Amino acid sequence: MRVRFDPGAPYEVEETDVPFARPEGKELLARIYRPKGEADAPLAALVDVHGGAWSRGERTTGAHHGRALAASGLLVISLDFRQGSEHKHPAASADVAAAIRYVRAHAARLGVDPGRIGLVGSSSGGQLALLAGVKPGAPEYAGTPVVLPDGSLGAPAGDESVAFVLALYPVADPLARFRYVVGRQDDGSGFDAKRLIAAHHGYFKDEAAMVEASVTRIVAAREARALPPLWVAQPELDDNVPAAITEALVRAYQQAGGDVERVHFPGARHGFIQQPSADSDKAIALMRDFIGRQLVR
Repeated sequence: MRVRFDPGAPYEVEETDVPFARPEGKELLARIYRPKGEADAPLAALVDVHGGAWSRGERTTGAHHGRALAASGLLVISLDFRQGSEHKHPAASADVAAAIRYVRAHAARLGVDPGRIGLVGSSSGGQLALLAGVKPGAPEYAGTPVVLPDGSLGAPAGDESVAFVLALYPVADPLARFRYVVGRQDDGSGFDAKRLIAAHHGYFKDEAAMVEASVTRIVAAREARALPPLWVAQPELDDNVPAAITEALVRAYQQAGGDVERVHFPGARHGFIQQPSADSDKAIALMRDFIGRQLVR
């Protein structure tokens, strides 16, 4: 079958694991989801950044949407990256930036268009994807050596820009979310605030680091290096990332001149994209539609 982008997702998908980077001697793997068949033209690529409060999850966490998006004629590369509490911010951001460089360096081998690379991330992965999207080439997120096409390692400066970002219930402002979960300790609801508080402490050295990593602050302060088109999903019943955090991001992005599409998911909860459901089906269909519109720009 000849492969081209098709939101109807007619393609079977094959999966492989590859090493893409080796920071501090630690080999990082990526799961590549590729539509089966010969492509009519180089494919668009999507770098997928999983959630898990910066401390849990791995490259297969987003398998449900990774396969579904690849089935529409995209190459999806889902990442392992350094996490807390073993590693601190900005380690994960450096690894995401490296993955973008990896895809560009291997574009010919992967059969992708280096000018059509996007990012998708959920929850804490949404924060990491957004941060990479608005600060491509930032020196503080550099340094992770990538596996080059000849098998050697290198950390050369490279193009880390992306064509678009999709963010599902992103922790766009880590300090605001930290204060939210601190305020919910012992509120009698059964909400697991202690786990999230520990995760913030595990990945961020202090509150100043949370402020530094706030995409909302970066955009509002006009510190963004880029404002790629953005698609944001917010579940109605999200008690992990409250809607106010997402709304603040959307306002800042729009006021800075960025293009944002925000979609509400009535009755949905945090993390819904990870399991088959009517909500994840809806989100995947809307993500395909958004990506398709970016590819014809």
